[in-house]
Amino acid sequence: MRPLRKGAVLIGVLVASAACGGASSPSPSAVTSPPADGATPTPPPANQAKAGGTLVVALPGDITRTDPALIDDSNSSYVMQQVMEGLVALAPGSTSEVVPALAESWTLSPDGKTYTFKIRQGVKFHDGTPLDADAVVYNYLRWKSFPTELQDYSYYAGAVFGGYGESSNVASVVAVDPATVAITLKSPSSSFLLAQTLTVFAISSPTALKAGKADNTELDISKVEYAQGGPTAMVGTGPFKFKSWVVGDNVTIEKNPDYWNKDATAYLDAIVFKPVAEEAQRLNGLATGEIDFAQTIAPVDIATIRANSELAVIDRGESCNTMQISINQNYVPVNNLKIREAIASAVNRDYLIETFYAGLAVPADNWMPVNTLYAKPLNLPTYDPERAKQLIAESGETDLTIDFYYPSDVTRPYMPDPKGIFEAITSDLEAVGLTIVPKTETWRPDYLDDEYAGKFEMWLLGWTCDWSGPDNFLKTAFFGYVDGAPSTEFAYRNDELEKTMNDALAATDEATAKALWEKAQDLIRADMPTVPLINSTPPAAARADVMGFVGSGGLNEYFHSVWLDR
Repeated sequence: MRPLRKGAVLIGVLVASAACGGASSPSPSAVTSPPADGATPTPPPANQAKAGGTLVVALPGDITRTDPALIDDSNSSYVMQQVMEGLVALAPGSTSEVVPALAESWTLSPDGKTYTFKIRQGVKFHDGTPLDADAVVYNYLRWKSFPTELQDYSYYAGAVFGGYGESSNVASVVAVDPATVAITLKSPSSSFLLAQTLTVFAISSPTALKAGKADNTELDISKVEYAQGGPTAMVGTGPFKFKSWVVGDNVTIEKNPDYWNKDATAYLDAIVFKPVAEEAQRLNGLATGEIDFAQTIAPVDIATIRANSELAVIDRGESCNTMQISINQNYVPVNNLKIREAIASAVNRDYLIETFYAGLAVPADNWMPVNTLYAKPLNLPTYDPERAKQLIAESGETDLTIDFYYPSDVTRPYMPDPKGIFEAITSDLEAVGLTIVPKTETWRPDYLDDEYAGKFEMWLLGWTCDWSGPDNFLKTAFFGYVDGAPSTEFAYRNDELEKTMNDALAATDEATAKALWEKAQDLIRADMPTVPLINSTPPAAARADVMGFVGSGGLNEYFHSVWLDR
């Protein structure tokens, strides 16, 4: 990656970004992929864009709920980033380049603690409520003050803010005047601005949230159809508006004709997002025209798609994901380091890459891709069954039974065939003497809720970056504390690691940040709390008449520029 993008997580670069003005829509063009260096792509010469039509998008799974603050999955985010907007956004095609959104500009105080945002004037939410400083403050104070009952569903607020209530790193959020908001942190956080590009920090209409009783803790948001807030929860300011959600079938959004940014008004009349878990169904849907765009496709289907002149493969560029064997250290025998090292040595990653990824992946040698800022090779165990057997013998464990989970009804960009990958890994683990008890659950809501709640001993999961920085992988995704305690997900306690990561985020010079992040990686490597397996480059595919799409390795992809050449 270019140094400019890598440095975007540093305070110095964020300060330099503060004076930038509004971003415009990319020119309409054919399906576009990011160049190899990760720079924001420059579309080829524009054709005459056509307005109208409905785009059908296949996602690997359904959304989870309609309140953006209470999601932690990429399916929900993929839909909501078309509808909702935050103060800042990522440039199309980028995983780190911050551009203005609802804030037209911002400044950072010399001590790195206070961000002052100038809010755009004349913007209205989809329900007609005006956007102003009070609306922004309402959202930020809501996130900071989530009651205990909602904190299990607001992972990012806790992770990025460093906890809730008084334990939060957010000291205050105030409306300086109707067009100005000041957010003051207790300690500097070099990734704070970049984190605000996440969909979970999109600004919702306070009117809609109140009407939908968004903070009614008497509701079980894992069970009810729309979760907190009902349909009124997905009311933002974006180029598309929420229309309907038929659980398990489709989410439909429609063009917002009154979108504030006239340079980025949508061409499409509507988008229908359909959960299609089976890779074969996505391929068949593309071929028959029932699907226009597949967010992910099976890598093994690339040759078939390229052989069809009516279809196009989309390469998103460098990897920004990690697939791993996740482990909860509250369970025996996986709480034993030698067992975890044995698991890492038992898995044949090259076989997985050739069989399930069509070679579009590399063995992971870190808990983040090695092209990530400050990442370094960690010499993680490679395929060595004999070493795995020796480590098991040295572990002293007598009961080698492990409950191992995989999701049954979904694929992920980093995990194109969960069952097949699970079976291959299970075969490797059993070959070295471990006893694997296969377990599976549906992705929504059981799998994600149960693994996060600490109910799984070992399971398959991964991470697609929100931004290309070490904190997004090491702290946000995996091992950061919430409210001063290890996550229930991994139950991995390492106080020195937590302090090192916090110090790295608070560092105001690159040399200090680099040294601290490298130390953090060494601390994690010594404990091997989970087992990284693969960094992949997940392809997408579309009908050849889908124009103007810009891909991103982090799946931060916007459809306002997309049009249909029909």
